[in-house]
Amino acid sequence: MCKMRRVAAARYGERRANMLASIKGFWKVWRYGDLYMVLAALAAQSINISVGFCQGFSAVLLPQYTHEHPAITYEQTSWIASLGVISNPIGALLGGMMVDAVGRRLLLQSIVLPNLIGWLVIAFSETYVFLCVGRFITGFTIGMSTASYIYVAEITTPEKRGVLSALGPGLVSTGIFVIYSLGAFIHWRKVAAICAGVSLLTPFLMYFVPESPLWLASKGQMKEAYSAMFWLRQNNNTAQQELMEFTKDRKLEDESMSFKQKMGLFKRRSVLKPFALLIIFFLFQEMSGIYVILYYAVDFFKSVGTSVNEFTASIIVGGVRVFMGAVGACLINSFRRKTLAAVSGLLLGIAMLGAAICDSLQGPPIIKLACILLHVSFSMVGFLQLPWIMSGELYPQDIRGVMSGATSCCAYILIFFNIKTYPRLEYFITSNGTLYLFGICALIGAAYCLLFLPETKGKTLNEIMRQFDEEKKDADPEVGYVKRVSIEGKPVQRRHSAGATISLEKNKAFAEQWVQRYCEKVTE
Repeated sequence: MCKMRRVAAARYGERRANMLASIKGFWKVWRYGDLYMVLAALAAQSINISVGFCQGFSAVLLPQYTHEHPAITYEQTSWIASLGVISNPIGALLGGMMVDAVGRRLLLQSIVLPNLIGWLVIAFSETYVFLCVGRFITGFTIGMSTASYIYVAEITTPEKRGVLSALGPGLVSTGIFVIYSLGAFIHWRKVAAICAGVSLLTPFLMYFVPESPLWLASKGQMKEAYSAMFWLRQNNNTAQQELMEFTKDRKLEDESMSFKQKMGLFKRRSVLKPFALLIIFFLFQEMSGIYVILYYAVDFFKSVGTSVNEFTASIIVGGVRVFMGAVGACLINSFRRKTLAAVSGLLLGIAMLGAAICDSLQGPPIIKLACILLHVSFSMVGFLQLPWIMSGELYPQDIRGVMSGATSCCAYILIFFNIKTYPRLEYFITSNGTLYLFGICALIGAAYCLLFLPETKGKTLNEIMRQFDEEKKDADPEVGYVKRVSIEGKPVQRRHSAGATISLEKNKAFAEQWVQRYCEKVTE
């Protein structure tokens, strides 16, 4: 009996020690760990809930609106769906220019203006024209929201960047699921009013988090940059080290650069190559049918013919997207980006071809539904989320905002043409033909990702940028590095075309000393 009591007491003591260790571990995470970084990322990514509302709204609006207005034409319904996309490129370009000028945080807060106004116009619209105007205005939200990926890429560590960036597509899926669920039971005007209320969430949350420290440092605001980095890391040494690494690996901005020199920044290999790679990736993404199912969910299920009610099927799709978005966020930290993208494209292509073959053989409708659900599931683990995540990773710091906006602009143009032409495409090649087309394009896209997509997992933003330079060690100073030529064992600095010596090493040393002195003052 005494022995049993001693064993029980020992087990209790072990459990108590484990519990105390867990509490201490949690406290360390809270005080010194990644909690503040995660909270800041969640605040920025919350805008993607509104993006999901915008993308999924047409799927619940069109069935109700066509029932209320039987005289509406097929062409008019396609405009209602596509007008939510046509303003996306404008918003992306506008956001890309503003994000480098006013900062990531302020831009994310200002998105509330087109978002709130657009939803209110939709909620109170009395005519078809005002409904289209509201859809057009809300489209700016989707385009400008890509700033969230830039913000998250700049505030996170390489180990956490993947999973926190993947929160964006996951929250988009959450918004879509909510809008599908509300649309099945609530009138579309009330749904629009709810979306208007939710649009206030992001500016409220962003009020409590700091600006991107890398953006502040790029503007010469080193004191504010250190304060922001310390808030995110909650550790003086870590904040100091990361800021030193950033100032050491970049060229300080020269405000006296001519217009020709500034335009030359966009001709660098480290800009043009990732731009071309991402645009092709987006092209295969759109042609795989991901956004067609998203924007025409109810009508799509009605056209392909499934045994489940189309509204119920769309809600199921929304739920699957949310679940697989969480799965994709977990996988993105465990597997290489190229592997995820290629496997995702391969599997969703096979799933879509399975639906096409089942439709051709007039198989059971439930199998078609299962194949489409598999298509949605596999898209969420790589093919849908990765190009958006990588648009915030691949570009140099000095023009990251502009190029991310330009990339998103091109992507949204592709989405617009895809959404706008889908009804015509279905008319000419039938719904069965579109399934075959989507499946084949997804398979080709998978091969492209495997062969050409760059790897960014576990790399810092500076390391990612370097892999696109033609000469990774002896790069031109005009793109942010110093090229040195050895003459009799002595390094000689290359001169600028105008004849002025580029003293980047001096600037680096000065920046490092400044950061170190400021950090020492703060710790005292």
